[in-house]
Amino acid sequence: MRKTIALFATVAILFAANTQANAQKLAHLNVDELLSLMPETKAAEVEIQKYAGQLQKDLEDMQAEAQAKYQNLIANQKNWTQLRVAKEQEELQSIGAKMEEYQQQAQQDLQNKQMELMKPIIEKAQNAVNEVAREKGYTYVLDSSQSKGVVIFAEKGEDILPYVKAKLGVI
Repeated sequence: MRKTIALFATVAILFAANTQANAQKLAHLNVDELLSLMPETKAAEVEIQKYAGQLQKDLEDMQAEAQAKYQNLIANQKNWTQLRVAKEQEELQSIGAKMEEYQQQAQQDLQNKQMELMKPIIEKAQNAVNEVAREKGYTYVLDSSQSKGVVIFAEKGEDILPYVKAKLGVI
């Protein structure tokens, strides 16, 4: 009986020692907050807004052109032949389809522009997180941004946002 108890005690001690040796060190940070503090993000957002404004202006120009064609049709349809009215209506439908296609392509183009501008910023932030995690000995770093919902409880993990901000030189 004593040998069995001693064996169980030895196994328990070895298990506890092994568990402590393999303990995972966890940390978290709010990536959304980090990115919003980086000056590069602010510059990218300005450029994205400018580009979105250009796309919107192009669409508004197309709408103004369609509206002018429609007003011309309304004003002149009594003086035109049915064939001409039909052709003008077809042209208006074609313009409407082109505007819809443009709007979809513009939205995709804007998303691509945003990814293009944000990719190097995200990579810079990721590199800083990697450096801090290695320096501090973290096994896992989780994103605690509310928009992502990856971390719903963080009692034992350490928030490394201040260290990453310091690494990036961001206030």
